[in-house]
Amino acid sequence: MANTFHLQIVTPEGSIYDGNVEGVLLPGSEGEIGALPNHAKLMTEVQPGELRITADGKTSTLAIGEGFAEVSQGVVTVLTDMAVKADDIDEQKTKEAIARAQEALRTQTLVGEELEATQAMLARSLVQFNLKTKKRS
Repeated sequence: MANTFHLQIVTPEGSIYDGNVEGVLLPGSEGEIGALPNHAKLMTEVQPGELRITADGKTSTLAIGEGFAEVSQGVVTVLTDMAVKADDIDEQKTKEAIARAQEALRTQTLVGEELEATQAMLARSLVQFNLKTKKRS
């Protein structure tokens, strides 16, 4: 399969995806980054957003959190703190998490790690909610 490369997506919970793909689109810190077969070596940060995988002519989407991606010798490895398929997202729980994070940011004086953790939770929840509602429409 010369027109494919290997994609691995790993979270703290384990391997989320491990297979050959035709392309992947990542939410990078500078914007979306596309990787195709024979891509140049690259190491980049990934931001909360949608990761799109093209395999067997079909595109699937995951909501991912923060992390890193490495492109090297026919392999793309994504290490992220979250990766969820749209079908696995609980819309109600996600809405509740968004409301809790927004309320905490509005009413509490958060600093340092507390502030960063709350902002990260809000970003991950928004990505999941947006993916879930986009999938439905």
